[in-house]
Formats: sequence, structure tokens, C-alpha cells
Amino acid sequence: MIRRLFIGVALSACSLLLTLGILEFAVRRGVFANPQPRSTKVEARARAPMDIPNFRGPTSLSSSKGDSFRILVVGDSFAWGDGVHPEDTFAHRLESRLDVVSRGRDFQVINWSRPGWNTVKEYRSVEANIDEISPDLLLLAFVLNDPEPFHPQKVAELRRGLQRREPQGRLSAYLHRYSRLYVLISERLENTRIRRAYAAYYPSLFEGPDWKNCLRDLEKFRDLTHERSIPMVLLVFPIFDSPMDDSYSYGALHDKMRKTGQSLGIPVLDLLEAYRGVDVYRLAVVPYTDAHPNELGHRIAADTILDYLVRGRLIPRVDYKPLRQRALWQGSQGKKTEKSDGGP
Repeated sequence: MIRRLFIGVALSACSLLLTLGILEFAVRRGVFANPQPRSTKVEARARAPMDIPNFRGPTSLSSSKGDSFRILVVGDSFAWGDGVHPEDTFAHRLESRLDVVSRGRDFQVINWSRPGWNTVKEYRSVEANIDEISPDLLLLAFVLNDPEPFHPQKVAELRRGLQRREPQGRLSAYLHRYSRLYVLISERLENTRIRRAYAAYYPSLFEGPDWKNCLRDLEKFRDLTHERSIPMVLLVFPIFDSPMDDSYSYGALHDKMRKTGQSLGIPVLDLLEAYRGVDVYRLAVVPYTDAHPNELGHRIAADTILDYLVRGRLIPRVDYKPLRQRALWQGSQGKKTEKSDGGP
């Protein structure tokens, strides 16, 4: 009896080791590898005081406006382009598209953004410089972490549970170093934990004194632009850490921002619908690790914003016929289909 039990345990152990060996081999051969993200390396960030934007590309403020129609894009690392080259940001792409369809009118798109900014910091910088910039249109890029506290130390405390955890213990460190299978499983578990933490974190920002400060400065943005007869649009970006479909984690927060814009009298362009149905692996810099939009994410944003500006007649007339269309990037081949009613 004992001998049979021993043989059974030994066979089970051998079977388990064989299975683990096969899985380890498969992981090393890339069988379980995720699709390669469409991302580019982050460029070094310029050093500058926190109250001014962090220019890193060709969209910096030129010395003379002249007869140009100047669009001011204000935002944080999403608008700044964390994870993509400067020329791939939606601000630069928007300017390039406008140059193509322009009827001789010069367009300037100024990317007045900086990683780490929130709505309060964005307002302080714009309020101090708006008369010098003299924009004809202001686009405020809003991300769901913008209601974070003003002070970095308080932000760090709130984000403590969102940080990626390193392997704990000697055995874990050893397996993490020598087993690709262990790394794959542990990273996916950690990604799941972080997504769940963020799913609770973002809604928590939309309450309390920091949310009230965010609302206060959105209202200040409205008054600042209204006093100078500058049209303003609030661009609401999704977070690229969950599928862009009905299971998207933060739909209620987008609804709240649309209602907030309506109550404040600020037009809102919710970009979530532009990405609906697109595989998130094709949109994030590093899927489930870095939720910033990649090159494709910025390109879709630029096209959607241009269509909105033309439809709303917020820019001078251009040779562009707006279409009611949505690019659907489906499957690993990224086949694109378009639906159109011909536009006005």
C-alpha cells in the first residue's frame, strides 16, 4: 500500500516537472508572448520649473504669431506624449493635418503640457501666460487622474498601492531570475492586481476637497477663456489599461465629466467613443504596464479632434469634409473599416 502511494506520488511529481518543463520551453520560444506594442522610446524630459510646460519637440511656442490661427493644447503626460516621439503626439499631428487641409491660413498648435501636471497646475501656468500666448482656441486635455492633490508628497502617498512590486524572498528572486514561466505568471498576476487597484483609485479621486479644487479650476479655465472670447473644449481621454468596449473600467467617470462640462458650460469631446472596439494592445505604450496612448492612440485622437473642430466651426474654413466615421482596428492584422454617411 505504501509502495503504491509512493509510486503514485513519484509519477505525479514527474508529470508535474515534465509539464513545467514543457511550459518553460514554450515560454522561452515565445508561445505565450503578447503582441508587440506599438510604442517608441520615451525621450529625456527637459528640466524646467514645474509651473511652465516641458517642451520637447517642434510644438514649442514661436516668438511671433502673426496672422496664424493658434491652438493651445494644455495637459499632462498624455498630451505631452509620454512614450512616443514628439512628432507623433496628437498636438503635432493635428498641426500637420491642418497644414495639409489649410486654405492658405497658417495654423500653430502649441503643446503647453507637462508630465505630472493636474488641472490646478495647468490653470496656474496658463493663467500666467495666456495673454502672451494669445491663443484663438484652447483644448484642455483631461485625464482621469487630473483631480489628484496639488502636492506631490500627497500624490505619492495615494499612489503607494499602485506601484509595481518587486519579487519578495530568496526563492521568488531566484525563480524570477532563472524561470521565464515564473516571470510570465508573476507579471500577469501583478498586472491584474495593479489594474484592480487603479479601478478603485480613479473613482476615489472624484470626491472630496481635491475634486472640488479641480472643479474650481475648470470653472476658472472657463472664465479665463470667456473673458478673452477664446473658445474652449474639454478633451476627455480614456485610460488604456482595459478593453475599449462595454467592460471598460471607467465609463461612469466619463459620464461624470460630460455632465460636469454641461453644468459648467464647457463643450466636451469624450474621446472614449473614438477608441471603442480597438484592441487595447494596439493603443497603449506598454499594454497593462504603461497606459499612456502610443502612436496609434495619438493618431486616432488627432483625427477625432480635427473632425470635431471642423464640424463645430471652431477653426477657419479648411479643405476637409467631415465624415461620421470611426476607424476599427480589429485583430492582429489591424484591418481598417470605415463607415460614412457622406458628411454635411
